[in-house]
Amino acid sequence: MSETEYPAWRDHGIKAYAEDKAQSGYSLENALKLAKKSYENGLPQGLNTPDNYIFTILNATEQPVGALWFAVKEHYGKKSAFIYDIEINPAERGKGLGKATMLSLEEEVKKLGVNKIGLHVFAFNKTAHALYASLGYKTTDITMEKTI
Repeated sequence: MSETEYPAWRDHGIKAYAEDKAQSGYSLENALKLAKKSYENGLPQGLNTPDNYIFTILNATEQPVGALWFAVKEHYGKKSAFIYDIEINPAERGKGLGKATMLSLEEEVKKLGVNKIGLHVFAFNKTAHALYASLGYKTTDITMEKTI
């Protein structure tokens, strides 16, 4: 991703994350605050934040159709990657770009000495659940809530 693309991607990501949090039960106001804080904390130096990688996803004709943000972390002496954001533009979904991006990510993180990828997916995003399961991702935790 280029420096010129970054601000629009960040602003869109904050808005989209807030909308997802709101769909999961947060007030839109609190969801927006949380989303802004998440991006500020996750990317304090923007594109220059160490161990964070942000890629523009291109289709077969080299047109931008989405973005991927992941970070490499070390826990207990082992490196792992965590996907913070992956999004394919709605008009481009269902064409295999998500799967292709995830498979390309596997190759990319191997070059970084990583052999494990983690991610968070919202419960309502059944399409993403199915994609990740088809690629061999396993559920490791489930957070549940009840409004009373």
